[in-house]
Amino acid sequence: MDRGGQAPMGGISSRHFAIAWRLALGCWVGCALLQALLYLRPSPYGGPFLLEWRKYFALALYYDLLGVWLLALPFLILWLVLWRRTTGARRAAAIHSLQAVVMAANLALSAFDHELLRFLGIRLGFSFLATYIRPETLSDSLFFDVLGDDPGGPFLPLVLLAATPACYLWWARRLVRRRLAMDAPRRPSLLLALLILVVPIAAPANAWRMATGKFRLRKVEPVVLALAVDMTLGFGDLERPLDMKRLVGDYQRNWLAESGDKKWRFPDPARPYLRVPTGPGPADGPEGRGWNVIYLQLETFRGVDMGFLGPPGGPSPTPYLDRLAASGEAAVWTRALSFGQPSINGLFAVHCSLAPHSRRYISAFTNVALDCLPALLRRHGYRTEMFNAGDTDWDNSTYWLTRWYDRLWRYPEAAEQDRPVFRAAAKRIRALGASGRPFMATVVSVTNHTPFRSREPGFDIAGQATPRQRILNTTRYTDDVVGGFIESLRREPWFARTLIVIAGDHGFNLGEHDGRPGQHNLYRESLWVPLVMLGDHPRLPRGRDDRLASLLDVGPTIADLLGLREANAWQGHSLIARSGAPGFAFMAHDMLVAESESWSAVSDPANGRPLLFDARRDWLQRRDLAPRRAGQAEAMLAAARDRMRLHDYLLRDGLIWRRRHPVRD
Repeated sequence: MDRGGQAPMGGISSRHFAIAWRLALGCWVGCALLQALLYLRPSPYGGPFLLEWRKYFALALYYDLLGVWLLALPFLILWLVLWRRTTGARRAAAIHSLQAVVMAANLALSAFDHELLRFLGIRLGFSFLATYIRPETLSDSLFFDVLGDDPGGPFLPLVLLAATPACYLWWARRLVRRRLAMDAPRRPSLLLALLILVVPIAAPANAWRMATGKFRLRKVEPVVLALAVDMTLGFGDLERPLDMKRLVGDYQRNWLAESGDKKWRFPDPARPYLRVPTGPGPADGPEGRGWNVIYLQLETFRGVDMGFLGPPGGPSPTPYLDRLAASGEAAVWTRALSFGQPSINGLFAVHCSLAPHSRRYISAFTNVALDCLPALLRRHGYRTEMFNAGDTDWDNSTYWLTRWYDRLWRYPEAAEQDRPVFRAAAKRIRALGASGRPFMATVVSVTNHTPFRSREPGFDIAGQATPRQRILNTTRYTDDVVGGFIESLRREPWFARTLIVIAGDHGFNLGEHDGRPGQHNLYRESLWVPLVMLGDHPRLPRGRDDRLASLLDVGPTIADLLGLREANAWQGHSLIARSGAPGFAFMAHDMLVAESESWSAVSDPANGRPLLFDARRDWLQRRDLAPRRAGQAEAMLAAARDRMRLHDYLLRDGLIWRRRHPVRD
């Protein structure tokens, strides 16, 4: 203090650097408190917000540090540049006030973002605002009617939204006034200042860079980065395509042309996928009623690795599935395609017969009403349960699974080992069968997941040096688990009236085409998966079917076998009665793929150049024929792009099924 009792508000800027980093540190502490309130409170629907929250909490704090320091970076750099200069009192106070306002805004956005995660399972973004902040969706989507009954604290979300930034601004004002009023505050050394500037950014930024392509980052990244990522994905899919009428007409004509069942019509112009039956199907009858369904979703089961599908050479990693496929009791579709990584693409394709969005994770579209296979079965008296060996919180699928299934079973204690999960599932499925009520039981494996660590080395058939070797070992292990699971149920009295469906959720790129193992692409190794159906159903076509199929066809095929014929918005077809030539199209990661019975067209992920392969003679896409037939490749990829433009728009605008929002039972 000077002799007149007035605080010297100006000073050397190194002291202001110290104030700036304390403001940032205070904001990070506020973010940590918000994270604690997010993870420790129950969800608005009862139960924990996340079933395995310990996996997320530390990461969330880690990445929040990155977000706060990125916002503080301009201020820290400014004071570092002005390190030994004198700064005027008003100017310094104004700059600190501006930083405090930025930090408070970050806290307010974080609080709002956390409540979106609790209520809707999605992140705050500009596309969220464009999708949800509409008169027709606002009341349902933001759940104002349940704020007062929130188990996490009645109206606490509104309190946190207002109180957190207000408390921070009050604290920041006191901090700035106190620090500037000090007569001779201790100034940080230049080395310490550089460490404060760099270290909090370097470690989280490096981890964020490595994890950017993973859905798990979307669950824990700070709100400022969530907003930035949302902007980079663009908003073109929010606009109704100018050629909408043509796109809809093409889709509906192609769907009917590819189907062996023509007795459907599309009555709703606003929802082009919605179709209703106009008469009985080709083989309607009572033989499908009351059959149980067991669906096995196998993690990263690549068609190219299956002994009964892939090229010969070396010991097969799937001896059990090989025997099953050759036994004459199973139907095997040898050219079944998935939608690539992540697993939620396969999950939604099978359950809802819905392709993913070309750029965004489909499980984030919680504003979209869907009518999926488990919900259909529940309406017809089925009990539906899922047994998942993985962490469904990572990819936001918990939100959907708890709405589709009567019960979701999780096994974190199994530490991603398939065998104890499948054994527990078999025990519970026996109880379901003994109840006499028809059921659908879904069992999801996880062991055969990158980095492909052996769980029972006795099943290893290759080395451990490369992913190409390790995936054979983990595939062999899960194949044995599946064999033990199925054989343990064969003697049950209800097994004779049970359909067992086995499919891979996606393939995996081991560098066969681009030399970059692990990177997402849409070549055959990433999309080709096994698809096997087993059961004594009289309409199940046993043997090998070499026609093109996809995971979109699984749900419609099961419904057809069960004799369930209702209005739906499914994109796939029943594989039981097909007359047309099926097709397949998908776009992801700036790469297009289009498939027909004769041709496979792919856009090169490096330069977008069309590639063309003979789908009959060159299934593994080794010889590019585009130089001789460029028009064929370009036409197929143009049609695929049109289909994706329509699909992206309908998905983002919630124009799939009739209701605006999924109903929680």
